[in-house]
Amino acid sequence: MAVLPASSAPPTEVANAASTTGDAGVTAMPVVAAAPPTVPVRAEAGANAASPGRPPQPQDIAATADHPVAATADAPSPSPHANLLPWLLLLALAFVLLAWRASMRRGRQLAQETERLSRQQRYLKSAHTHLQQKSRQLQQLSMHDPLTGTLNRQAFAAELRERIDHLAKYNQPLTLIVFDLDHFKTINDRYGHLLGDAALNLVAGVVREHLVSDDLFGRFGGDEFMIACSGQNVLTTAVLAEKLRVAVATRAAEAQPPIPGLTLSLGLAQADPDNGYQPDELFGRADAALYSAKQRGRNSVVIAEAGQAEALAAGSVRRHL
Repeated sequence: MAVLPASSAPPTEVANAASTTGDAGVTAMPVVAAAPPTVPVRAEAGANAASPGRPPQPQDIAATADHPVAATADAPSPSPHANLLPWLLLLALAFVLLAWRASMRRGRQLAQETERLSRQQRYLKSAHTHLQQKSRQLQQLSMHDPLTGTLNRQAFAAELRERIDHLAKYNQPLTLIVFDLDHFKTINDRYGHLLGDAALNLVAGVVREHLVSDDLFGRFGGDEFMIACSGQNVLTTAVLAEKLRVAVATRAAEAQPPIPGLTLSLGLAQADPDNGYQPDELFGRADAALYSAKQRGRNSVVIAEAGQAEALAAGSVRRHL
């Protein structure tokens, strides 16, 4: 707005009036001439600024310099979103750090879980291997004689029946040897059971040296053993039996300590289309031949003859597998 002066009279007239008063005898007072009133430029500047399309004038620039508050008030205020940007960046950084930390923690948990599962898998594998070994050991004990390592009576009988059934389909022979140790009871009573066990192991070792992998070898019980040879006729098997008899007698004399009186008595019988393929009948004929070898003075090999088993059965109790 424009500021109006206090009096409209010109300054010259005021000075003259004061002089006239002095002439009248009144003490003259010094009169200071009033400076011309300063008219603010803000209104004009505002008016000029309000004119659209008008280029800035020098007085506008001077007015802006003389009144910085007005210039600041006219300047555009900053956007309120500009102050939120640093906080948003900090929040995003904090979220990234939290996500990274959670990912690292999850990674450690997964690594620990993987290690735990790996240890458990190794333990289960070791336990499985141990159970397999135990199973094989139990199977070994259930099928084999603990002293000599040969098949026990039940296992030998089961294997013999399977062999006979298979060979019967092709009319192939199978020869069974039943033998025992001569004077075994005397050896046990005179020299003790330790030497008796040594005699059993000596015989088992000699027999294994002369058999092939396809032959069956088992312990019937006590000092009696059985051998089954597939695909061999009785004469070929009789040669094997004679070799066993000679070898056992020789080894017994050379053993340390020697086993005096240890020899073998062996009886042989054959399963073929003529004699049939019945396991119990085959064992009966071989057992009868063994009994005949005993009657002939021991330390001998006897092949079963027709009617021999029936004659033996008439005078004694017939044994079975």
